[in-house]
Amino acid sequence: MMSPVEAASLWVGLNAFLLIFLSARVGATRMKHKVNLGDGGNEYMVKAIRTQGNYIEYAPAALGGLVLLALLNAPIMLIHLLGAMFLFARISHLLGLGMGVWPQGRVVGTVFTMITLLVTGISLITLAVF
Repeated sequence: MMSPVEAASLWVGLNAFLLIFLSARVGATRMKHKVNLGDGGNEYMVKAIRTQGNYIEYAPAALGGLVLLALLNAPIMLIHLLGAMFLFARISHLLGLGMGVWPQGRVVGTVFTMITLLVTGISLITLAVF
């Protein structure tokens, strides 16, 4: 059976791979559209940059929260639930905004990201205070 720290490590590790993928998409889009710096006014560059940037805006709070929950000995199932929900949210956002293959993905990703952060925050405060 996994410990809370091992559970959090699994989700942080999986998210590291997602970040590598998002970063590689930015690089590949730069090469394809010959944009060296910024977005060059190119809509594909804007989407690739925003998909990566949006991930980077939320990942520290979500993943740091998972690590802190693990250190506070939170239930393993809670860590798995939050880790899976955050990864699902970010992949949904990628499919919606970044790739345009699931139009609802951007909204679904945003909603699930906010739910993940809300539940993580409430859990952290509850475990810290009680």
